[in-house]
Amino acid sequence: MNRLGGPFAVGFGLALFVGASVGGAASLQGSEAESDAGERLRRAAQDGDREAVAELLAAGAPVDAPNRYGATALFFAADRGQVEIVELLLAAGADPDREDRFYRMTALSRAQASDRREVVLLLLRRGAAGAGDALRRAAGEGDLEVLAAAVENGGFDEEALRDAREAAAGNGPALRLLEDAAVLPAAPAEVAAADLEPLAGRYWREAAGEGYEVTRRGAALFARRREASGDGERRAAGPEIPLAVGAAARTFTASLGGGAGEAPEAARFVFAGRGGMVERLVVERGGEAAAYDPEGEAESREPARPAEGAAPAVDPPEADPAPLGPPRPWPQFRGPDGSGIADGQGAPVRWDAPSGQGILWEALLPGLGVSSPIIWRDRVFALSAASAADREFRIGLYGDVAPVDDASEHEYTLSAFDLRSGEPAWTTLLHRGVPLTRRHTKSSQANATPVTDGERIVTVLGSAGLLLCHDLDGRLLWEREIGALNSGWFYDPGYSWGHSSSPVIHEDTVIVLADIHGDAFLGAFALADGEPVWREPRNEVSTFSTPLVHRAAGAAEIVVNGTTIAGYDAASGRERWRLGPNSEIPIGVPLLGDGLLYVQAGYPPIRPIYAIRPGNEGDLSLAPGESRSEAVAWSHARGGVYIPSPLFYRGILYLNANNGRLAAYSAETGERLYRARLGGVGGSYAASPIAADGRLYFTSEEGDTFVVRAGPEYAPVAENTVDRIVMATPAVSAGVMALRAIDRLYGIGGEARP
Repeated sequence: MNRLGGPFAVGFGLALFVGASVGGAASLQGSEAESDAGERLRRAAQDGDREAVAELLAAGAPVDAPNRYGATALFFAADRGQVEIVELLLAAGADPDREDRFYRMTALSRAQASDRREVVLLLLRRGAAGAGDALRRAAGEGDLEVLAAAVENGGFDEEALRDAREAAAGNGPALRLLEDAAVLPAAPAEVAAADLEPLAGRYWREAAGEGYEVTRRGAALFARRREASGDGERRAAGPEIPLAVGAAARTFTASLGGGAGEAPEAARFVFAGRGGMVERLVVERGGEAAAYDPEGEAESREPARPAEGAAPAVDPPEADPAPLGPPRPWPQFRGPDGSGIADGQGAPVRWDAPSGQGILWEALLPGLGVSSPIIWRDRVFALSAASAADREFRIGLYGDVAPVDDASEHEYTLSAFDLRSGEPAWTTLLHRGVPLTRRHTKSSQANATPVTDGERIVTVLGSAGLLLCHDLDGRLLWEREIGALNSGWFYDPGYSWGHSSSPVIHEDTVIVLADIHGDAFLGAFALADGEPVWREPRNEVSTFSTPLVHRAAGAAEIVVNGTTIAGYDAASGRERWRLGPNSEIPIGVPLLGDGLLYVQAGYPPIRPIYAIRPGNEGDLSLAPGESRSEAVAWSHARGGVYIPSPLFYRGILYLNANNGRLAAYSAETGERLYRARLGGVGGSYAASPIAADGRLYFTSEEGDTFVVRAGPEYAPVAENTVDRIVMATPAVSAGVMALRAIDRLYGIGGEARP
C-alpha cells in the first residue's frame, strides 16, 4: 500500500493567562492574587523564562499552584527540558511526586515521555518517585548514567527490576549495575472507601472469553474471575479474591491460584484510566499483562471476516447501486444540514482504486489536507495547503501530543473539478505565508471544510487567521482577518494541533466556532461582505466540532459541542441553554433526528451520549445519578466516541469509534442494539460515516471503506479501498462519491475509468 511517511492526535487546550510583565518586588497576597501568580509561574516555566520564574518565586508565587487539571510549573518545565528552571523550582520546595488529576502523571513521567534525559537524571537524583520506567528504558538503551541514577533512586518494583535485567541481557556493565539493585519498600497508598466505588464493576476480555467481577464491601475490594460458558452466558469461575492496596494509586495486589497442588501466584490489578475514569483493568501475573474492558464496552460478536479477496455474502439487491433521483448538493461538512445522508444520489457500493473498478477519475491535490470535499451541481471543491517541507503525517491509534515543527511558507489553495470527469475547472490561491499555528501529525494546515450556498464559497483558514469568500468561479469576493485560531492540547497550550471547526451558512450569515487557546468565541459574519454581526465569548478550552443550526421554539438555534454543550440564539448569539458534563476534546458534530438533538463525545473524564429535546432554556444538566429529565430524553455516561461524528439514520443512532468499534442505538430509547468491529478487524478511523439508500459507509485511515446494511443488526455488504490515507468524510451527489485522500481526490461511481 502507498503511504506518506512520517509522524497524529486531535486535541484541545487550556487557555492560560498571558499576564503583563512580571513585577519583582511586590509580595503576592490573597487567593485571587496567588491564583494569578500561579498561572504566570506556569506560563514562565512553559516559556523557559528563568528570570520571570525567579522573580515570581521571590515575590511569593505558590510553587505548586496547579492548573485546572492539577499540573504545576514543575510539570511544564520538565516537559520542556528546562533543567535550570526545574532546579529552581525544586529548590523552592516544588513537590516532584505530585500527580496531575487527569493523566496521573508526575514531572518525572512527563520528562520521560518527552525524552528530556537531563531532567530525568536530575529528578532521579533528587529522589523522585516512579523510577521504574527510567530503569527499564535505560537498561534497554544501555544508558549507564541514567541506569545508575535509577538504581540509586530505588523507586521501582520487582517487575521493573526483572524487566530491566532482561532488557540489559548481553550488556555486562548494565547487568553489573543491576546486580545489587534493591527495591525500596513502599508504603501502601491511602485509599478512601469512596475512591473504591468507581472501580467496582465487571470487566471482560472478548478475545480470551473471560473477565473479572470486582465488588466493593466497605473499604475493601474483591475480584472474582468469570468465563463464558457453552451457552454463551458469563458465569463466575472461581472464589472471591481479596485485593490489597498497593503502593500506587488504583493498584492492588492479590494471590491467584492456590488450588489442589497449585502454588499461589502473585498478581497485580491496575485500574487504568484518564480523568478519573476506569478505562480498563490490567491484570499482571507471571510477567504478562492482560487488559479487560468495562463489560458494557466490549463489542458483540459479529460474523467472521471473509477470506482475503472474497466478498461478504449479501442478498443481490443490497449489492446493486440504488436508483438515482434528482441531484442534491453536498454543500458543507457532512452534506445537507450536516446530516451525512445521501439518499437518492446513487451512492456506489463497490470500488477498488488499484484495479480501477468503480473509479471514474483521480485528481492530484497539492500538499496535504484533511478538509472534506463539497459538491454543488456539476463541480466538486477541495481545500489544500502545501509547502516544500511539510509532508510529515502519521496515522493509527496513538496519543502523541507534539505538533509538527515546520515554519516553511505554505500555499493555501481552493480547487474545483468537474464532478463527472474530474477535469480541473480552476484553482485559486487563497493565501501564501508561514502558518501562524502548528499542526498535529494527524492533522494538516487545511482542516476546515468549505461551505457554499450555490453562489459563494466560504473558507476558514485557522492557521492563517482568515475568513474568505469566493464565487463559484474562484474569484475573491471578500476577505476578513479573524486572528490565528490556535487549537491544541487542552492540557498545555504549547501544543498546537490545528483548528478544524468548519463554517456553516445560516440565512445571510456565516457561523464560525473558534474554541481556541484564549479568546474563544462563537461568531456570525455577514455573508455579503464578511462584516461581524455578533460575537459571543466562550469560556472554553480548544474543541474541534462543527456547529449545528436548527429551529427550536420558533427561532433558529446554534448547537455547539463543547466541554459544556450549549445552544445559542442564531440571531443574537445569546446563550439559551447549557448541558454538562462532557468530555475534553469534543469533536463529533451535533445531530438532529426525529425531533431530538444528539450530542456526544468520547474522551475522558466522561464519554456521554445525550438525546436532548429542543426548545429549552437554562441549565439542562442532569442531577447526579439521573439519566433523563424533561429536557433530556435519555443519556449514557459512557459510550460516546472520540473522532468520527455520529450518524442518525432511519431511527437508529450509529457511533463509530476511532478504533473501528461500531455501536448502534435506538434513537428513541437509547437502547444499544449491537456493537461490532467493522469488517471484523476494527482499525483506525477519522472520517465520519455517511448513509445512503439503506446502507452505511465507514472509511478508515487506510482508505478502506466498509459498507454495512442499515438496521438493528450488524450486516456487512461490501469492502472497498482507494489504498491511500483518508481522513476526510466523503461527499455524494448526482451518482458520484467524491472521496478525498490527503493528497488526491477520487470520483467514484457506476462507470469505471478506461
